[in-house]
Amino acid sequence: MSPRPLRRKPPEKPVDNKRAIKNILTLLKNHKWKLILTVVCAVISTLFTVIAPLLIGQATTLIFDGINKIIHNTGSIDLNALIHILIIVSALYMISSVFTYLQSIFLVEVTTKISYDLRERLIEKILHLPMDKVEENKRGDILSRVTNDVDSLQNGITQSFIQLLTAIITLIGVFIMMLSINIWMTLATIILIPVSFVLIVLMTRFSQKYFLKQLQFKGSVNGQIEETFTGHDIIRAFNQEEISMEKFERDNENWFVHEWKSQFFSSLNGPLMNFISNFTYVVVAVLGAVFVLQRVIAVGDILAFFQYTQSFTRPIQQITRVMNQIQTAMAASERIFEFLDYNDEENPSSKQISEIKDGITFDNVSFSYTPNEKIINNLSFDVKKGEKIAIVGETGAGKTTIVKLLMRFYDINSGSIKIDGVDIDEYDKDSLRSLIGMVLQDSWLFSDTISNNIQYGNLDATNEEITDAASQVYADNFIRQLPDGYESKLNEDTDNISHGQKQLLTIARTILSKKEVLILDEATSSVDTRTEKLIQKAMDRLMEGKTSFIIAHRLSTIRNADKIIVIENGKIIEQGTHEELLALKGYYYNTLNSQFNENIL
Repeated sequence: MSPRPLRRKPPEKPVDNKRAIKNILTLLKNHKWKLILTVVCAVISTLFTVIAPLLIGQATTLIFDGINKIIHNTGSIDLNALIHILIIVSALYMISSVFTYLQSIFLVEVTTKISYDLRERLIEKILHLPMDKVEENKRGDILSRVTNDVDSLQNGITQSFIQLLTAIITLIGVFIMMLSINIWMTLATIILIPVSFVLIVLMTRFSQKYFLKQLQFKGSVNGQIEETFTGHDIIRAFNQEEISMEKFERDNENWFVHEWKSQFFSSLNGPLMNFISNFTYVVVAVLGAVFVLQRVIAVGDILAFFQYTQSFTRPIQQITRVMNQIQTAMAASERIFEFLDYNDEENPSSKQISEIKDGITFDNVSFSYTPNEKIINNLSFDVKKGEKIAIVGETGAGKTTIVKLLMRFYDINSGSIKIDGVDIDEYDKDSLRSLIGMVLQDSWLFSDTISNNIQYGNLDATNEEITDAASQVYADNFIRQLPDGYESKLNEDTDNISHGQKQLLTIARTILSKKEVLILDEATSSVDTRTEKLIQKAMDRLMEGKTSFIIAHRLSTIRNADKIIVIENGKIIEQGTHEELLALKGYYYNTLNSQFNENIL
């Protein structure tokens, strides 16, 4: 096997901090009252925690002075005062714990609701995206945004908000209490704070780009896992296990490298802050000893100050520890809002259409998915109400694109498509699509009962109507042979029934929908010849009085079409009835003969 060409490494793009913070604040804005309660609880909790060490210092001084009095026979320990202080300290810690619990509860409610709303917004965005955006995003990456990124954002807000909030309040409270003990020791403690924050900022800026790339490769790996699982039979059939593994390992390696780098650089803050914290203890110990000898402060104040020093450095260390969570949350926020910022499918008109009276006209329609490659080129034809139009041609000729344009999945580049003389651009898209029923080559069913899958075409249908629709496509027999009949549940990949049986169910669903226009895109391609003939009879009854577009590669199935259109490179090269096209002895004639000869062989 020849070596795989090296892909050019994409540039490392840092997170847009201002945009990420703005997005997060927008999410929090809708929960301001609970956030205010959270802040109030955090203030009370932290305030009581900050006051307690000062009282403990006073208790220590009482014990120290009492021991000195006992040694010199001048008195004893004031137990009443000591017990009184200890009771107050215990009450403060208990009240602080209660308010800590309350602030956690309020914040969890906020973040859980934010995740709930974001998931709804993301799914709603998926349902309203233009088709080109749907097709350009990998399913695994979208899934990663809806699940992993939302979870990362929720965890980041939950953990970092509480810790940052308590850290800031603690720093302010502890600073005031330290000043009340000794100004010089306080200055010696806080002089190292600018150094700490400079280190934090530098490390944060350097590691942010790795957090974003980590999430991007995580989404790519999720997509590959989904593709490998859903297409494992194809992978094995073509002996592509090694290739699939190589592709997975490449992106998994990139995920590992970027995750390792993001964690490594962000974790450097911890050891650096520990060093600064320990150095601060040494400075405070030396100054404290000097001030005690000079009788400037009491021994209990030294103990209290040590506790405040620890309380002062702990929030800074706390901030460094949550920085990786904050960066992950910000990167997740950027990916989530990047997806939410996609424009919805435009639907400017509110004009409704409930039926087709005359017919459908394609007038010089041109369309291209990319600017330099036309798929449909000046296409013109008429379809009268109730006619069956068959569209044939080679793969890639533009057959399926024609019906996608009719349903306005894409907007044409030039020309017009009209229903009853009115351009379809003037109709509400939902109203237009409500007229059309589709049966595609790739059948789609969801993990539910067979009855509910058929009823998806008409949610008001009765059990009798569901059974009748299944009977029309000769699906009733195989359904009743299943253990639970119509209540048999299809699994996640709907592979507990055959592909042909799935197609029968999708056809039954379309029959039940009772649409004005039918689009059958290779609808019988996945069934055997005998079943195809039975379905064809049901289709003939189904299409009576309905305008139908039939895309088929088996030309024998479209003999009775009112008009057959032959497409090549987005242009009509032949059109007419079956007999008229045979008389031309062109593409249709030659293709029909070749298929007939293949069947004989």
